Amino acid sequence: MICPECGREIPEGHLYCDFCGQEVQIVPDFEPEVENSITESLSGVAETLTETNTEEAEGGHEKQKNLFVLSLGCLFVLALIILVAYFSITAYFRSSDYQIKTAISEIEEGDYEAALLSLENALEGGGDFENIKMEIAACYRELGDEQAYMESLYELVGYEQVSRETMEQGYGLIIAHYEEKEQYEQINTLLQNCPEISIQEKYAKYMANMPEFNYVGGAYNEVIPLKILGNTNGHIYYTMDGSNPDRYSQEYISPIFLESGEYEITAVFINEYGIKSPYAKAVYQVDVSAPFAPEVDAYSGDFYTPQMLHVEAQEGCQIYYTTDGSEPDGLSDMYNGFLPMPLGDSSFKFVAIDENSVSSEITVRNYHLELISDYTKEDAQSVVLHYMLEAGRIIDLYGTISPEDPRRMTYVFACCVNIEEEGDFYIFSEYIQNPDGTREKTGSYYAVGIYNLPLYGTHFDMRTSNFALSTELLRQGI
Repeated sequence: MICPECGREIPEGHLYCDFCGQEVQIVPDFEPEVENSITESLSGVAETLTETNTEEAEGGHEKQKNLFVLSLGCLFVLALIILVAYFSITAYFRSSDYQIKTAISEIEEGDYEAALLSLENALEGGGDFENIKMEIAACYRELGDEQAYMESLYELVGYEQVSRETMEQGYGLIIAHYEEKEQYEQINTLLQNCPEISIQEKYAKYMANMPEFNYVGGAYNEVIPLKILGNTNGHIYYTMDGSNPDRYSQEYISPIFLESGEYEITAVFINEYGIKSPYAKAVYQVDVSAPFAPEVDAYSGDFYTPQMLHVEAQEGCQIYYTTDGSEPDGLSDMYNGFLPMPLGDSSFKFVAIDENSVSSEITVRNYHLELISDYTKEDAQSVVLHYMLEAGRIIDLYGTISPEDPRRMTYVFACCVNIEEEGDFYIFSEYIQNPDGTREKTGSYYAVGIYNLPLYGTHFDMRTSNFALSTELLRQGI
């Protein structure tokens, strides 16, 4: 046998190489059939072992896999629960309800700055805008931050979906703030931009709207009684030449009668808080025919007996007059058919105004009336007083009614007239005079003859538009 290590020959029967000490392995010789049988048997056992080991390995691997998946699932569920809990808690603390509750507590503690932060968070969390904004404004008010307070209220009333109730409340708070500061111009501006008419009407006294004309500008063939209207208490000023009026211009008090001509009317309204409105302008072209001037039967001159003035105008006209030198118009004394000429000097101006309010030219008359008599109106008044004293209606010539009654009777000269078929008379009206000097008319009149002072009771006769004697002679003349 040859040593596989050193190549030397190894004597038969030795189990080691004498030179290198290599162990000698002796393999017996097998027959092919036996070898094949052994090989097949070993292969079968190996396959069996292999299958068994494979099945066992596969079963263990599957168990490990299932256990791993189960573990992962548990971890995922636990993580999910933790995440849901975290986000739920976070969401709750960030919710508008929680933030509002927190803000209420902070407000109760007087910590308004912290409350503002909570309220802003509540807004970001989708809380009710109106209520939260109102609370924010209240916090700013408590902190004395007027600018932020007003900005919050303006945001509130300007909110597109704000309710009418909240809008009214917000406007009320803004106006109250401006009222306290006497900033009326800001109130007017606020209300002019208010979309809710009911709020404007509620606070109309602070507004200064452009005045309105009751006639639109244009051409007319009749007299226009132009009225200028303001929206609340205040004053209206106007011009008729196109210039802009101010508080020193003509003040509108009564209708302006626009007769024939062209007028450019400009008006401004100033309310009781001094706020001035925009100017209102209109142009009118009026073309009407004026009535004839009144005719008076007595021409200017001197007169010596009582005179009744008779005035006439064309049909459809009313006559007005003045005695103080002013120009008569529709607000002057109206002629009703009874107009005695006054004693002494007098001046009359008469105008006729038709149904279209068109005025005529003015008729002027100047008179001097001096009666030819030995007795004056003062003499006639004394006759009335003596009669009342004798009749027991007064207790002295001062007109005292009684010692217990502080009032007295007075007899005021009214006019001198001619009573047809009776003569010329001084007419006196009876009054009761109070201690404070005021007078109350009794409705009784007395007539005293101008030339010899007889005394009569009298009354005004609507049929003749003159006085008439109503009683028997009360006192003989002189």
